Amino acid sequence: MPRRASLRVAALAVGVWATPVVGGTALAQTQTQPPPSPSMPPGADVTRAEDQVVLSGTVSVPRGRVVGEVVVFHGRAVVSGVVAGDVVVFDGPIAVSGQVSGSVVALNGPIRLTSTASVGGDVLGSQQVRLEPGAFVRGDVRADATVTARGALAALGGLLGALAIAFSVLLVLLLLLAIAPRGLDRVATAGITAPFASAGWGLVAALGLPALAIAAAASILGLPLGLSLLLAIGLIALVGSSFAAFIVGRLIVREPRARAGALFAGWGVAAAVGLVPLLNVIVWALGSVFGVGAVIVAAWRARSGAPSRGRHRVGYAPAPHRPAHARGAEPANEPASAAVSAAERAGDDDPPADESTHSAAGDD
Repeated sequence: MPRRASLRVAALAVGVWATPVVGGTALAQTQTQPPPSPSMPPGADVTRAEDQVVLSGTVSVPRGRVVGEVVVFHGRAVVSGVVAGDVVVFDGPIAVSGQVSGSVVALNGPIRLTSTASVGGDVLGSQQVRLEPGAFVRGDVRADATVTARGALAALGGLLGALAIAFSVLLVLLLLLAIAPRGLDRVATAGITAPFASAGWGLVAALGLPALAIAAAASILGLPLGLSLLLAIGLIALVGSSFAAFIVGRLIVREPRARAGALFAGWGVAAAVGLVPLLNVIVWALGSVFGVGAVIVAAWRARSGAPSRGRHRVGYAPAPHRPAHARGAEPANEPASAAVSAAERAGDDDPPADESTHSAAGDD
């Protein structure tokens, strides 16, 4: 960037656009002996020079006039007088035939310096930079400069992507913890106890779902289903990554400790890995496949064990409850045994019928 660029123009250029990375071959200066550095015309008051900032249009500095900074977002800049600062045009050409104390930067447009032009800084252009014989440039002259979001802006962009994915995974985990806490435990158990089956079923799902979506979208009747599957693949991958993070958390925070501890432990590991370039993409892809496979294995286990967990087949009668003192007796004989015991106790209390009849006759 310009050597003597003011903080205001530098902040504006970085904040609105990106950091220009200069590249290409430096143009040779035409003069053999450099002329003296550009100076202000006699009587010029630099402190009163006004900045020229235009959103769309042309900034023209006529001969004999002194201005401060020149910033044009869309348009062109024509400098015949004196610019005490820099000349920056984001989208448009620049023509200089006067003096510029700072640098001349065209982010998307050509630059032309006539034989009377004098620039005290650099001349950077994304397109052609033309210097006529006699033009003086104290700094570097580079043409075909590329404008890209690198440096701090590129690092910030990568960090924002990783933070966005980590935040989404955390939201999914908290939602699953609120509505299906036992489901989280079952998926974690499936992933820990059957890792190869989870990886295999996840790979089948990763290859089968896109193929099924494309096959369904090939027909008119199945087009809505195919489009829905294609749009849902991203959500499925996010849910799979969330389950994989919880499985990792369960490896760190074992049962019967709280699920919340395992959740934040696994999420912390996933968020930390997400900050590493290239590694985060590999881990996210493998985690999504493994998490989806663990969900399939857990669902299969839950389905196969459903008849023994609260639902009974037709015609099946549950066994009666047995008291603790009658563990050795058969459940079906308990009611009959109780009835016989009650009858025997009743017979002991009442006298026999024939004895009562004889006693009555003797009295008579």
